[in-house]
Amino acid sequence: MPSRWEELVLSLVTLEKLEEIAGFSTEANFVPYGIDTSWGPTGRFSNGRMIVDLLGEFLDHPYLPSFVATQKQGMSIIRGVNYASAGAGILDETGRYIGQLITFNEQVQNFQTTINQLKATMDEMNLSQYLAKSLAFVNHGSNDYLNNYLLSGYSSSFLHDPTTYADILIKQYKTHNLSLHDLGLRKFLPIAIGPLGCIPNQIFRGFFRTGACKDEVNAMVILFNDRLKFLVDELNTQYNGSSIFVYGNTFAALMQIIQDPIPYGFVTTNRACCGIGRYGGMISCLPYFIPCSNRDQHVFWDAFHPSEAVDRILALKAFNGSTSYVYAINVSQMAIMF
Repeated sequence: MPSRWEELVLSLVTLEKLEEIAGFSTEANFVPYGIDTSWGPTGRFSNGRMIVDLLGEFLDHPYLPSFVATQKQGMSIIRGVNYASAGAGILDETGRYIGQLITFNEQVQNFQTTINQLKATMDEMNLSQYLAKSLAFVNHGSNDYLNNYLLSGYSSSFLHDPTTYADILIKQYKTHNLSLHDLGLRKFLPIAIGPLGCIPNQIFRGFFRTGACKDEVNAMVILFNDRLKFLVDELNTQYNGSSIFVYGNTFAALMQIIQDPIPYGFVTTNRACCGIGRYGGMISCLPYFIPCSNRDQHVFWDAFHPSEAVDRILALKAFNGSTSYVYAINVSQMAIMF
């Protein structure tokens, strides 16, 4: 049975229209996002910290400012910058229908701007050493499926089969990462796409509506992830120790939680803590929506993103986990290199 709030929404907009928009918000700068932090909503699609924030904590780094904040508010860049943009993907066309965003290509250009700023504070040798010790956390690919290939408004799925599409993504992904390498970065942590077929939005869109993961979507994601792992091996061979590329297998880590949640303290694996409709996947978290109270027992915070409790587990596995979750070394080992 729908809640009173869901009945109100459904009385305002037809179900067909709701399924078209499906909660694709380009911002998370409103309550209840950030509800479990001291700083509140900051644009992060989470109830709290995300993987990159938690890895920063493990490495004794402060909360990373966004690139926009460093430009408009003059926030310090010396301890790192967050270049992420909601809805953006590896391909320039990904997510364009939902409004303004910063593509991966533009994020690389923004990194160049940061380097130009750093050049004003240190000489060339110090800058080279600084960049070599820095960690590039690269999290791209999910939106190229959710905000592109899996949407009827895009032609990608008509023009390319899943294998060809994965090849296209990896080719462009490699180009952007090598651009970052050319700018001086030497430590890279590209992470796998998670099991998108198990997020509440995709379960909501499932034909049989059983609450089970959509295996066909996960199969597409695995095609990309296999190529990403191969790329990591290729680049490590190419640079022969002068640079390091580490594959974060978030797909395997999250699937383990979904398939066996109890040992990790989770109860609900397929419904969003903050969302509307079946499994909370029809529309994602709305301003001032009251989320579930047992957030640490939910695998998913909203229709698309894990809860902070899940991201903490994923971050820990990346930081000091085995090669099943982070390959070929973990982040704590990578941190002391160079």
